[in-house]
Amino acid sequence: MGGYMRQINPSVKVIAILASALIISFSPSVFWNAAIVVVCFASLLISGCMSRKVLNVLLPATLASLSIFMALLLRGSSGKEVFESSGNFLVSASSASDIGDAAAVALRIYAYAFLGMLFSFTTDPQAFVYSLMQQCHLSAEFAYGVLAAWNLLPMIRREYSQTKLAIEVRGLKLWPWSLKPLSTALVNSLHWAENVAMAMESKGFDGKADRTYYLNLHVRYQDFVWAIFMIAISMAWIWF
Repeated sequence: MGGYMRQINPSVKVIAILASALIISFSPSVFWNAAIVVVCFASLLISGCMSRKVLNVLLPATLASLSIFMALLLRGSSGKEVFESSGNFLVSASSASDIGDAAAVALRIYAYAFLGMLFSFTTDPQAFVYSLMQQCHLSAEFAYGVLAAWNLLPMIRREYSQTKLAIEVRGLKLWPWSLKPLSTALVNSLHWAENVAMAMESKGFDGKADRTYYLNLHVRYQDFVWAIFMIAISMAWIWF
């Protein structure tokens, strides 16, 4: 399953995940929202993607889910009156429907987080751009511009760190909100982008010409099986 997740065509994967996210935005079912979370969690676990990055996403997602759950629980259809008389938030949900609605919305936040991680942690950015070019007919000029910007990010991050270090070596005070290192990194990134554009033109790059690809991606029936499976789980609350 781990290798299978990484072999799914990125265009099919992103379409299926976006469709699933759109469908579950209308889902009032606690069970099927939880099923999406479990399926995504199992896929990430088997794919070997359970790392600190997952925890960094789950911490704010957990905070948002708990906040929304408590807000809906305390502001249910009849929970306000009970809360005022009892003083206990556990009793404030006077009906099971209030708890169910609150849990469904809270789990929906978790489902969005896991769907996003399922795509980002199992998809190579370069393969995703190539897939958009080959399967979705994305403009080559825009696609290679995105790839160039993506590959410049490590250089911009390194330039930002070096600029901060140079300022501190001079003994100058640098506040956390200072924009000077960022402005220097952005100026250098503009020079790098110009050099990349000149290099592509000197190599005869033409975005309108037919091109061959080093990485050829295809849509297989396994990709459709996975996409149908994900969308079916997302729509199961309609049938059951």
